[in-house]
Amino acid sequence: MSNPVLETIKKRRSIVRFESTPIEKDKVEAVLEAGQWAPSFLNKQPWKFIVVTDRSNKEQLSQIVPTAFTKAVVEAPVCIAVAVDTEEDSFHFVEDGAIATQNMALAAHSLGLYSCWIGVFNLRGEKNSSEIKIKKFLDLPKAYRVISLLPIGHPLGEIPKKSRKVLEQLVYQEKFDPKRATS
Repeated sequence: MSNPVLETIKKRRSIVRFESTPIEKDKVEAVLEAGQWAPSFLNKQPWKFIVVTDRSNKEQLSQIVPTAFTKAVVEAPVCIAVAVDTEEDSFHFVEDGAIATQNMALAAHSLGLYSCWIGVFNLRGEKNSSEIKIKKFLDLPKAYRVISLLPIGHPLGEIPKKSRKVLEQLVYQEKFDPKRATS
């Protein structure tokens, strides 16, 4: 079966090198709107999106993220931080922020843009983690957690090929079969 949503999902790729070409304001707003419309537990919508476009701010952010993503944060014309208010939803804030991030990544791709999901959430909330440093840099209140950064732009270089396991390796009927899981 083929439809536009499935095709966008299948063709989306993570890109860590971006051209400096600016992104039109309406496309950035469309990406943010996709995050806004993500499903959330009891429709709490605990997310906030911080849009970082200033080169100096992106350079400072890039010094906090894991090394593999340094260039992505600096080079992308737009980097969106996805933060969630744990007081708004203390049980499902991680899933809610993750779904909003995925919606934005898919929307970006549907608009001819590429992104790279940088997961920064630190399960233990360790004081020296990238998440805590990013939270401090973005001046987020105490109750907020940072789920991800999403650099967005036009890809620099070739788009990587992508493969997936065959569906039969992933799907079970009615119950999990541990014997089949190891094959």
